[in-house]
Amino acid sequence: MIRGAIEVATPTLVSGWIYCKAVGLRDQLVLAFVGTRCVGTGKVEIYRKDLHEAKLGDGYCGFHFPIALQGGEQPASVVVRLQESDVSLMQPNSRVVA
Repeated sequence: MIRGAIEVATPTLVSGWIYCKAVGLRDQLVLAFVGTRCVGTGKVEIYRKDLHEAKLGDGYCGFHFPIALQGGEQPASVVVRLQESDVSLMQPNSRVVA
C-alpha cells in the first residue's frame, strides 16, 4: 500500500510526502498535474524526521518542487502522481467528479 499527502500547494510550489512499505520510493520522480497538464516535477528525496519517527522507512519520503499554474488554475486542483504508476495524491477535501 502507498500512503502520502499533499501538504502545501500554492501557485508556485507543491510539497508533501509519499511512502510505500513494499518498495522504496526515495529518488523516484513525482509529477504535479492540473487536469491532464503536467505543471511540475520533482523527486522524493527530502528527509522528514516526523515520518522517520512514525516508522515510515528511513524518513526520505518528502518532496518539494516548483510548479507553474496558468491563469485560472487553482492550487487546490493540483494532484501529484508517482511516475509510471497509477498512484495519485489528492489534497484534503478534494473530490473526484465526472
